[in-house]
Amino acid sequence: MKRRLAIILLVALAQQAQAQQYALFNTKTLFDSFENPAQKSFTLDSSRNIASNFLIPYMDLSSLSKGDSNEAIRKLMERGYSQSRIGAFKNPEVMRENINVYLVALRLFKYHKYHSEMGFSWQIKSETQVDYDKNISRGLFYDTFQQFTTIPRANIFNNNGKLQTYHQISFTYRENYTKRWALGVKVSLLSGIGYTEYSASKSSATVTTSTMDVAMAAKFRLNYPEGGELNFKNALPFKNLGTAITLGTTYTTKSGIFLMANVKDLGFIRWGKKSYSGAFDITATNVPLVGNTGEPAETKLQRALDEMAKGNTQQKSFIVPINSKADFLISKTFGPYRPSLIITKTIFNKYGEAALVNTLKSGTFSFSVIPSYNTDKNFRLGTQGMIQTPNFEMFLGTNDLLQSYYASKDIIKNNQAIETGYNRGSVYLGMAFKIGYIVEHPMNRSWMPGVGKEKERKSFFGSIFGVFKKRK
Repeated sequence: MKRRLAIILLVALAQQAQAQQYALFNTKTLFDSFENPAQKSFTLDSSRNIASNFLIPYMDLSSLSKGDSNEAIRKLMERGYSQSRIGAFKNPEVMRENINVYLVALRLFKYHKYHSEMGFSWQIKSETQVDYDKNISRGLFYDTFQQFTTIPRANIFNNNGKLQTYHQISFTYRENYTKRWALGVKVSLLSGIGYTEYSASKSSATVTTSTMDVAMAAKFRLNYPEGGELNFKNALPFKNLGTAITLGTTYTTKSGIFLMANVKDLGFIRWGKKSYSGAFDITATNVPLVGNTGEPAETKLQRALDEMAKGNTQQKSFIVPINSKADFLISKTFGPYRPSLIITKTIFNKYGEAALVNTLKSGTFSFSVIPSYNTDKNFRLGTQGMIQTPNFEMFLGTNDLLQSYYASKDIIKNNQAIETGYNRGSVYLGMAFKIGYIVEHPMNRSWMPGVGKEKERKSFFGSIFGVFKKRK
């Protein structure tokens, strides 16, 4: 129980806050075509017919500054702590961290008729939501969150949350249903890497340098990699299997207004029989904080909490949904300027966000400014620069321009990070190429994949909808 979760190591490698690169929506990039499966990524008479990131991951790299990793626990042991919490938080806060890293992305142009495209991708995703009381946990919580040595260690401060990390291996397909209306689908195989969920309805603690009194009522579910350690073997896919589907559509009006809607990642993961589930309602007084000679006091506290977690625990499988969401976009181009309003809402929790993407384009270069506001009452400001030609794209941006600025400022001064325990800076980047034959229009073609069989070929989505027409 004292092992770090595999998810923490993944977060350290590629972390981001709310993995929604809004400025990449409606750009017809490779990333856009996988996140919004009805989108095109090829341009007739210009693009080549194979698009890929060539194993250069689409990544969002973030840094967390949490001060001295043992500072909060050490202060707790030196000064003592007495606090009781029952029921709802008086000063609620929510922390959300999401990862979405495309390791492999490959897309093919298939047929000129209906402009059919298909693609394959491999992502690593992680989802975190933690609810906590700001006053109780100000300096202590974030250090606790980063360590994740035990579930009760979080529950002692009534912090309720969920973390889930998994592979997502997907197949996508899109085509034009009419000249203005396109449909797309993304079908995914999910494979869980690590999971933890905890919920505390009450907690109280009195801690001194040698003993503690504690009372807790909590529930938790866990799935660690085998042995509690992350290595190449237990991070491989095809364990803890699940499935998901994304449905998308786009429509362009006669006046040039572009509309896009998606239901994304509607699915679940079944965490296997090696998972742990537990619930307890305990009261313990004068619990000794014991350890080896010279062992730090904070380690003794962690050990005592570990021991309390071992009772009332059983191994069994369970099923949980992934972070599904619905998106809507409306946009119109005015010369070099293109504004886009994007609204997103998660399906299984209350989170939602609205963003206004303001893009200026000159030749192959574009620059975007993205103010957004979410249901956690947080304002964010992002920026992005992109170079894009029919056969090459490269972008660099940040989801949190202001937070990145203040985080770097605090790290340089080396004071604010220790005070708050948490700062975040974010930058995302990506690159993709197209190779192969040029996707030519039949009127201009010297060669085009799929041409020659166009007369026999039927629309995939048209065939599906045709089933309902025949029944009538």
